[in-house]
Amino acid sequence: MNRKNYQFFRVLIIIFVASTVALGVSLGSLVLAGLSFGLGIVLSIFLRRKLDEVTEDERTKVIAGDASRMAMILFLVVITAVGIVVLALKNVFPQYTQAGITLCDASGLLVILYTGTYWYYNKKYG
Repeated sequence: MNRKNYQFFRVLIIIFVASTVALGVSLGSLVLAGLSFGLGIVLSIFLRRKLDEVTEDERTKVIAGDASRMAMILFLVVITAVGIVVLALKNVFPQYTQAGITLCDASGLLVILYTGTYWYYNKKYG
């Protein structure tokens, strides 16, 4: 299978999974959503095995790593800023205090996860 067909079938799998998960959520069926998600993963694995071309090289991995790091940092900055603003306005909007605490806790957890994975991969690849 060539790369163009691979990308086409991958988009079809994504559309299938997104629509069936949305249907499962709207019907309140967690089983349907879970099964379609699992089926999408299995189909993606089989599709990947049928691809004959090289899909990754070192440059792709570096770009993906840089992009994911930047996305994580931007997300961290945004949720931390929103959490701090919500907590600063707790006298005006007391109903959102728990949301602000949750956002700040999530940003702290994200920093801990990033530090742990960075430490692990730094030890692994030295």
